[in-house]
Amino acid sequence: MARAVCTRCERPLSICLCASLPAPVATATELLILQHPAEAGHAKNTATLLRLGLSRCRLLRGEHFDPAAWTGPRQAWLLYPGAATEPSAPATAERLLILLDGSWRQSRRLLHLNPALAALPRLALPPGPGGRYALRRAHRPGQLSTLEAGLLALQQMEGDEARFRPLWQAFDAFVAAGLRRAGRCPAPGLPGVPVVP
Repeated sequence: MARAVCTRCERPLSICLCASLPAPVATATELLILQHPAEAGHAKNTATLLRLGLSRCRLLRGEHFDPAAWTGPRQAWLLYPGAATEPSAPATAERLLILLDGSWRQSRRLLHLNPALAALPRLALPPGPGGRYALRRAHRPGQLSTLEAGLLALQQMEGDEARFRPLWQAFDAFVAAGLRRAGRCPAPGLPGVPVVP
């Protein structure tokens, strides 16, 4: 018998995220998450937190995407390692940030299968502290969860860290709950314990 699943957050009802989510955070920049199909349904996936936690966020699943999803009068950037282009559109202009959701191998595949994505200007995150997503192990320093990368990029583009604090707190609660379920509840202040910025 299949477990009952929340239709909003797509998680089993026993670990539904909805009660811990803040009201959607308003952003000037729209976030478009292109999710590899293999990531959908993973209990540790953070893209759903972004989709539900931001006022302007769309999530599309697949491997091939219609470029019409990101073309138009607005300026679009791809958040992906590579030669970065500093966002130059005025703060009042319509902006779109595209984030690939999947493993590094899956995201490289998405980029390869969608050449129109590879042609977009890139936004890169500045070097910073490691991620705080203790549910998954980073294979290299600086690797972040989808939520961490998306929020840090939006903060970089919009310059208002405090506005995103409720979503960071929901993320920290999500990580802490996952650690408790896995029997990995380190003492506060030790590595792996989320800290709200």
